[in-house]
Formats: sequence, structure tokens, C-alpha cells
Amino acid sequence: MKRADSQVPAILVLITISASLAFYNIDFPFGIQPDEPLKVAFAAGQHHNYAHPPLMIVLARFAGWLSGASNEHDYLLAGRSVSALACVAASVLFYVVLRRYADGINAFLWACVFAASPAIAVHAHYFKEDAVLVFAICVGLHALVRLKEQVTTVNLVYFGCALGLAVTAKYAGAGNSLVLFIAAIVYCRLSIRQGIIVAATDALTVVAIFGVSLLTETGSGLSTVIKGLGSELKHAETGHDLKEWFWEGYGLTHFRYHLIPSLTGPTVAIALGAIAVAIIADRNRYVATYAGAALLWLFLLELSPLKLVGLMRYILPVVIYLLLAAGIACSRSIAPRNRLVATTLGLVAMVASAHAGMAYVANLDRETDTRFAAMRFLERQGIMRFVVDFPMGEPAPETNDYRDLSSVDYLVSLKFQRYLRGGGLSEQDPRTYELAGMFRCLDGHIAAQFSKPYGDYGYVAPTVRIYDLRDARACVPKNGQ
Repeated sequence: MKRADSQVPAILVLITISASLAFYNIDFPFGIQPDEPLKVAFAAGQHHNYAHPPLMIVLARFAGWLSGASNEHDYLLAGRSVSALACVAASVLFYVVLRRYADGINAFLWACVFAASPAIAVHAHYFKEDAVLVFAICVGLHALVRLKEQVTTVNLVYFGCALGLAVTAKYAGAGNSLVLFIAAIVYCRLSIRQGIIVAATDALTVVAIFGVSLLTETGSGLSTVIKGLGSELKHAETGHDLKEWFWEGYGLTHFRYHLIPSLTGPTVAIALGAIAVAIIADRNRYVATYAGAALLWLFLLELSPLKLVGLMRYILPVVIYLLLAAGIACSRSIAPRNRLVATTLGLVAMVASAHAGMAYVANLDRETDTRFAAMRFLERQGIMRFVVDFPMGEPAPETNDYRDLSSVDYLVSLKFQRYLRGGGLSEQDPRTYELAGMFRCLDGHIAAQFSKPYGDYGYVAPTVRIYDLRDARACVPKNGQ
């Protein structure tokens, strides 16, 4: 009881930090995140396509009902609030889990690193599944450590529910739940009967959430669920329009372009250094287990074609496991050698991550967003004949394939970096190389460019270029004229 009581002040401070970041600028303009309009429609009652599992939508519908949502904006805020609350709760659970292995100061510092990191602070804002998956994984880990402490029926049921939440948060969560289930059987030495209780509770949780989703919409049924699951499996196999092949990124595409920006360079360096000391010098099995889980997630992601540069949300599970390993390592390997060094490393990691997390969240504001700066530039210049190639957060004529550029004078592009990168990758669609050539040619016709030091992270303040096409018609491929 004393230990639980001693955690209360730390949890309250952590909630304050996490909530202040998660809810700050939560009313940023609709349309910046391109998937949100569809989520809003689902939450408002339109039948779900089940390309993603329904936990997020069920929670958003409930939040909308509680708040009396009656329009698009209300449901948008309901969905974003679910994400924000999910990240606040995940931060608390992260601390509680880490506290089982680490001393109070290191557990608190690394929980703050987690809560304030760009990975968590930014993704707490979007009406997307990612924050709910982070919460579900943290619930699963908390349930696992409780089960290890005492194998009771209550803890078995709690663990089963946690595994089901991850499955219904995101289909990739099923893999995480399977690994945790196997770990529980071995780590907690579950009997066949106890394993059946967990598996049955898991299945019932999944059925219940899918059932609630189907009951709160019209026009959907089991066939809709199967079709949606099939489309998502196909997407996982085929990837996006660009293919980031494993060897072309040296197997480090996610690590370099997504994990490091999600935690900052100093934090990743400190985490990996502490983990290395704990594993090599002390052979700490807890650090090795969580670090191994992070490495496994990262490796599987690197093998998948679903790793376009810029889609940081895929590595969120890696963040959980890596930071848990780092917190344990600092507490059990660095602190025994020099407590001041361990505390200093934790503080540096916290400050670095918090500085970046706060800056990214601040750049979600309309006044600092690069998309709106570009639109105001067009207004001031009196430019009317233009198209954009990605949602801008306000109405604008949009091109889907650049085949209609002959009728406009300016192209406002957020995707130029995507195609310039694609032009340097092998075995892409011929159209990718064609568009890469177009953007290389257009480099000499940039009318304006808008960027932020803390931008280009998960839809936050991306670099925007405005190309003047009037003297650059030769750059546009023939089928785009």
C-alpha cells in the first residue's frame, strides 16, 4: 500500500504533463490529417468499412453520445479527445509498469520521456487508431505484470480483455497479443485451464466490440467485416504506391526516418547506450526482453512495404518497448554505478523529447502551420489558377494524379519529396519515375517554400512548395498536359 501511495504524486504530475500536451491545439483545422473525414463519418453513424478494427470508432461514438455531438465538428473533437485520453492513460500505465522494475526517479523520468515525446504528444491529437493501440498495448503489459505477481481469475480475465483490446484497436495488435499470450504462458507458468480463460476472454472481448460497432450503425454485417479485413491484409502485402525496399534502406528506414524523430536523437542515443550496458555488462533479462520486443517490432516493420518515409505512426509500439527497456536499464545498470549519471541521462532525454514534443504540438496551430502560410501567400499574390496535391485543411482545388496541370498556373505540393525519393528507389511504378523527373525539373521554378524547424513529422507543418508552371510547361509529362 505504501508503494502505491508513493506513486500517486508522480502519477498526478504525469497526468498533468501528458494531458497538457495531448489537449493543446486539439482543435487544429479539420482536413490536415487526411484520414479524419472518413473517421468522422463513421463516428456519426455511417457504416464502418472495417479496413481498421472498430474500437476507436466505438469509443468515438460513445464520446459523441456523451457530449451530445450533432455535427461534423463535434464528432471530430470527440474522436480526437478519445485519442488524447488514450495517450494520457497510456502514459500512466507506462509509468506503473516501469515502476515494477525501476526505482521511482528513473521510472518517473522515463515515463515523462514517453508522455512528452513527439511520438505520443503528436499522435494524441489525431482521430486515428494509433493512440488507442498504444493504450491497448500498455494495458496488456500492465495486465501481464499483474498476472506475474498473482495468477488469479480476476487477473486472467483482465489480461484476456487487454489482449482483445489490442486486436480491436488495430489488426497489427493481434500479433502483439499473440506474443504477450505466449509470454504469459511461459513467464507466468499458466495451466491449460488458465490459458483457456485468457483465450476465451480475449475472443469474447473482440466479439463484443465488433458487435457493439455493428449495432451502432446501419448497413453493415459480417460480410462487411470480412471484406474490410481482406482489404487491409492486401494493403499490408502490397504497401503503398511507393515501395521502400528493405535493402535500399539498409534495413533502417523506420529507425532513421521515424524512430529517431519520434524520440529525438539524444533520447535514442541515451536509450541504446543504457540498454547496451545493461545487456552486455549485466545481462539484465528484463532489459533484454523489452529491447528484444522493440527490435522484433522494428524488424517486422522494416520487412513490410508499409514504410513510406513520413508515416511515423507505424513505429509507436517500438517506442513503448524501447523506452521501457531504457528506463529499466538506467535504473538497474547505470544508477548502481553512478546515480547522478543515471538521473542526468534521464533528465537530458526528458528535456530533449519534451522540447521537440512541445514544438511539434505548437506547430499544429493554424497560425504556424505551413499549409495555411502557403494559402495566404496565394491570396496575397492574387493567384487563383492553382491546384494542390494533398489536403490543405481548407477548400482548395486538388489534383489526384497531376494529369490536369495544363489548366493551372501554379502547383502547391506537399508530395514533392515523396516522388523525389521514389525516383531513387528501384522497381517502382513507371509513373513514379516520371513524376520524380517532373519535380526535379520544377526545382528551378519554385515561387515560394514554407517549412518549420519542427515540421514534416506526422502531418505537422510539412514543407510546402509552390511551383510556377507558366514557364515550366516542358517539365510536365505529356500525359499531364
